[in-house]
Amino acid sequence: RLEEVRTTVKPFLEAHGITIFGLMPRNELLRSVSVGDLVKRLGAEVLCRDDRMDLMVESLSIGAMNVNSALKYFRKGRNMAVITGGDRTDIQLAAIETSTQCLILTGQMSPHPDVVERAKDLEIPILSVDLDTLTTVEIVDRAIGQVRIHEPVKLHCLYEMMAEHFDFQLLLTELNLQPVTA
Repeated sequence: RLEEVRTTVKPFLEAHGITIFGLMPRNELLRSVSVGDLVKRLGAEVLCRDDRMDLMVESLSIGAMNVNSALKYFRKGRNMAVITGGDRTDIQLAAIETSTQCLILTGQMSPHPDVVERAKDLEIPILSVDLDTLTTVEIVDRAIGQVRIHEPVKLHCLYEMMAEHFDFQLLLTELNLQPVTA
């Protein structure tokens, strides 16, 4: 609703003497969490692709339905962590063929070798947790949406957003400061 804020809220606030330095749009990357961070939070074992802990997870999906429904559901998601039982080979294979950043298996069961090989080929980490599905979902859900700037990709994104959407010159003027010249 950025346009509504730009055309209605901003003029209202400015008319009441409140200076607006910028309007920052929602950004899913800033609200995402790295696979490495999920590993720590979940106490997970990385079963494959421990070199891809830098992948960013923006959403969560749960694979608890039949494979046809799951595939339809997974195709709607973007940069997901998919949580499913370690015994659900059909769901695991369906998940890694979509926009999945990591597969999180509950129940401390080893995935089928075909799942591991396909995940390796697609560079998708598989994590195994010694937690039930509900607890796993709660931990991942809490992690997604908290804006933490730990990863370089997030910092770069924030710099770009600030350059585009924040008026630094206005801030300096309001603070009676001069810009630093090189």
